[in-house]
Amino acid sequence: MSRGTAVITGAGQGIGRSVAERLLADGYDVLALDVNAEQLEQVADEVGCRVAVVDVTDDAAVAGVAALAPECTVLVNNAAIQRYRDLLHTTHDEMRLVLDVNVIGPVLMAQALVPVMVANGGGSIVNFSSITSRAHPASTSLYPASKAAMNQLTEAMAVEFGPLGVRCNAVGPGTVITEGTAEHYGSDQARAAIAGCLPVSRMGMPEDIANAVSWLCSDQSGWVTGQVLFVDGGYTASHGQFFRWARKAAK
Repeated sequence: MSRGTAVITGAGQGIGRSVAERLLADGYDVLALDVNAEQLEQVADEVGCRVAVVDVTDDAAVAGVAALAPECTVLVNNAAIQRYRDLLHTTHDEMRLVLDVNVIGPVLMAQALVPVMVANGGGSIVNFSSITSRAHPASTSLYPASKAAMNQLTEAMAVEFGPLGVRCNAVGPGTVITEGTAEHYGSDQARAAIAGCLPVSRMGMPEDIANAVSWLCSDQSGWVTGQVLFVDGGYTASHGQFFRWARKAAK
């Protein structure tokens, strides 16, 4: 029996795709959204879930998602964009894009789907934060600020949507290797150095994050809302020192 529909943004690859696989295995009807049609075709073929090309910054496109997911009980706001640039050289267009995708997009998705969840008896929203909201790497422009905003937005959603029967939490991934981050983490030597400086002595995989999302969507977390769960191998507990040491060791 289906547990309702789980709508996942940014599900064309990496963590989003892994979340789609896990929630499908959990018994949800999964609707994977992304702006990349080619990646979504692969997800449809290989994962076996429904897909739709949707830009989370497009008001009309997001509003139309409600018609695609009339049995929605879960929303995972995973879509995000990163710009590796120092603040003095970040353009206005780059700033707007990061904030539109990472902050405004999740609000638009909630506006479209919370009424659907309420009609279905309630549900769960999982937003995506990041370790950068707590430990700020250099030359990452407005990305850390956008993820810090997601932490506050998660609390706001929890307070406003809770009385409607909709919980809201966030997951903050740490150093997770995906198609999008593999190049950023450099050589095998650099990755080994980073992993060796983390308390759990390994870097994360998309499945680590998907497992946390699965729990936050389940009834087992039914009294949990407004929380940010950092799934980071101990990175935030070390206040970023391990990552700095690792980068130094890898040089």
